[in-house]
Amino acid sequence: MVPTPLEFVEDAICLSGLTGTKLKCSVIGGYYPFWWSITSGGGSRYHQFPTAIVELNAATGEVYIEDTGETVLGSAGHAINLKVREQPYSRNLKVVLIEEHPGCYDHLKTVIRLRWPSISIDEIEGPITSNSSNIYLLSKPLDQALEIIGDLDLGNALYFFDPLRSVEYANIENVAGRRIPTFFKAGTELIIFVFTSDWFLGREDFAPLPITLEESDWTSGERNTVLEADDLFGSTEWRSYILNSNPIKDREEALIELYKDRLRRWFRYVLPMPFNPKENQVFHLILCSNFETGVRATRDLYSSRTGNPRYSPDNRSAFRKFRQLHPEIFIGLVANRRPLQWRILWRIIREHEEGVCDCMCKDLIGIEPNFIRRQPLLDWLEENEYLERVNIGNAWGDPTNQFKLNWTVLKQRLGVDPPPPLIPLSPEDV
Repeated sequence: MVPTPLEFVEDAICLSGLTGTKLKCSVIGGYYPFWWSITSGGGSRYHQFPTAIVELNAATGEVYIEDTGETVLGSAGHAINLKVREQPYSRNLKVVLIEEHPGCYDHLKTVIRLRWPSISIDEIEGPITSNSSNIYLLSKPLDQALEIIGDLDLGNALYFFDPLRSVEYANIENVAGRRIPTFFKAGTELIIFVFTSDWFLGREDFAPLPITLEESDWTSGERNTVLEADDLFGSTEWRSYILNSNPIKDREEALIELYKDRLRRWFRYVLPMPFNPKENQVFHLILCSNFETGVRATRDLYSSRTGNPRYSPDNRSAFRKFRQLHPEIFIGLVANRRPLQWRILWRIIREHEEGVCDCMCKDLIGIEPNFIRRQPLLDWLEENEYLERVNIGNAWGDPTNQFKLNWTVLKQRLGVDPPPPLIPLSPEDV
């Protein structure tokens, strides 16, 4: 992979041509406090649960916006600002900043000294065993940095991949493999920044993907881009779906869908949030999580910021139709008690991104704690065609059955539509 040359304005990194940078920084700056307020237990529990924000491409903490000539906080800057601003409530929040580029690292230290003088640089880049600040600064390759912080109690952790160009899938495997040892274990979220349209439009130092599978027809620049996409997906299987002459919009959608399939190896829920910083340019922030309620809350937050409607299916109408269709499972229930089949079905409809589920989902365990009784409830929903079995596969080779909602049946029988597609956020929405 050819490294992208970096430019700085004072201590801020200048990302020439990336017109969505300010937009991205604004969204991340709002998302970090939102995520922390949920995973730390919130104010009612005094934010007591350990949490961590891990910046894997911390850069300098500041970004210079060429279009407007202004300097704004980058994602790493927002993470530190949250930590400092929310003291003492943020005492159990760890902020880990990893930046391998020497120039970025030096500027990052200067930004911290100037903006947050109470932070000791000597302490945060020193041995973790003598660091009481819960801020950690590392100028190491990813493997080494993850090894160093491996002994820290990160608690619920959010990892942000914010590359200058693209994320190698091997790095995602590295993080997920360390953090998720068992079948879709919750407590780890990733946000991955993807320059979606750049793969098809190119930019100054980056050729667009070719429109043919014939390697002999590729230019040297196109060949380099294909190899970089191989690293993005961690395989070459994507090529037959994307290297064609279909409309760019269709190929962009195919890229995101294929990438979601790869990420589902480690995560039940993959939520791509689209952004449209200027005409024809699209990028995505992709949230990966095994915590259904957090993903739903994130979708709702994104919707509220962008004018997308919140997903609010009609519970009362759907339940009335369900009861008419399945009176046998209501026998013996008193007052307003709902059968477990209904409670599980509605939870999946309302809370589970894309209707993905399995018997080990935490919220379904809350409805029926006993596995011996819980799995037959999902089997009943499958037998009655509300769920369809899917073969997504997972990183652990676990044979647990996974399902997705059958939206066609839900619409026909209960009048329930799936959530509408998300419309991209544009600069006018910020």
